[in-house]
Amino acid sequence: MLSNKYKITYQEKGVIKHKIVTKNELDRLKLPENIISIKSLGFDIQLFKKIRDSKIKDKLYELTLMLGSNIKLNQAFDILIKNEKDNHFKEFLTDIKNSFINSIDIRKSMKKYSVNPLIISLFKLIQDSGNISENIKFLSELTRENQEIKGNFLKIMLYPIVLVVTFIFALIGIFEFVLPNFESLFKGTNYEMSIATKTLFLLKDISGEKIIIATISIFILIIVFFRVYKNNNRLRVIADNLFIKDSFFVTRLNRLKILYIYFSVVHILLKNRYEFLEAINKAKVLLNNQYLFDKITQIENLLKSGKSVSFAFKSSGLFDDIVLSLIDTGELTNSLTLVVDEIKKIYKRRFENSLRLFSIMIEPIFFIIIMTLILWIIFAIFVPLWSMNDLLRF
Repeated sequence: MLSNKYKITYQEKGVIKHKIVTKNELDRLKLPENIISIKSLGFDIQLFKKIRDSKIKDKLYELTLMLGSNIKLNQAFDILIKNEKDNHFKEFLTDIKNSFINSIDIRKSMKKYSVNPLIISLFKLIQDSGNISENIKFLSELTRENQEIKGNFLKIMLYPIVLVVTFIFALIGIFEFVLPNFESLFKGTNYEMSIATKTLFLLKDISGEKIIIATISIFILIIVFFRVYKNNNRLRVIADNLFIKDSFFVTRLNRLKILYIYFSVVHILLKNRYEFLEAINKAKVLLNNQYLFDKITQIENLLKSGKSVSFAFKSSGLFDDIVLSLIDTGELTNSLTLVVDEIKKIYKRRFENSLRLFSIMIEPIFFIIIMTLILWIIFAIFVPLWSMNDLLRF
């Protein structure tokens, strides 16, 4: 990102001073008195300013407490900005405040920052809802839960990742320092090597430079895939469909998380007196999965054509019998707001239960895989050695 810088020369209490500011700061800040000159220093390349989710979560919590104490929104933001020590985050808070107070599109204000797209979409929905102060609490809770989900998942995956990395380094050590000695020993005798031993030596032969080349090739293929994925709608639908299938734990977790966040937002929009059709339309901007986005669009189109809510949801093929039964009940009793709240809770419970089950299963699965590989190495190296030792005795 290009940023034009300026050098301001001014006099303060008889002393010549200098101050360097960007163009944005020049337009926004109060300039010093007794300015002597303002000179452009040309363009400077700046990286997008990374804004961490955890910091946004903390500030939203503080904002919720202040708004709960009947402090006005602009005053609450002023307090946050005044007490913030990080200049980048202070600028971020200032831009959010200006967007909310002056009805500036918050997505445009966030373009110069590296922010989680989900949080930007939530900010935009809150801005469009017209009831910012009340919905800030909802946004705070949702960002907190999103952080907890990330933290719990990373905590679950930490042990398997450490185990796998350690095992990879152990394999590299075996291939580079141990196997060459055993290979010369086996080849110097007439001993018939087993399949496990031959496979191990074959892997050793393709290690080193070939593994580096293979790793680079895989990395290039991944980059090409994501470039094509980004620009090809058909591939994106197919891939996104695979990413939310119930077939695998990780994809099931992803699907449940997306649907939980989606119905949470639909519920808050319904509470703000949005029509059901408008609520599901506005909330779908949160869907970063093209397959789910298309399914919700299908529901939306069926509702526009005059079909019932229960028929539209059933036709999508996205929801199970429990959710469809709740939708049918909500439509008949005119209580869709309450029903959507219950669906949100269902997806939240399912996600938490699946995450708990995943955490229970992941460690033993990885342990079995590692133990299988260790047994393979034992059968490939040590069993032949013991056999050779028995032959030498006779």
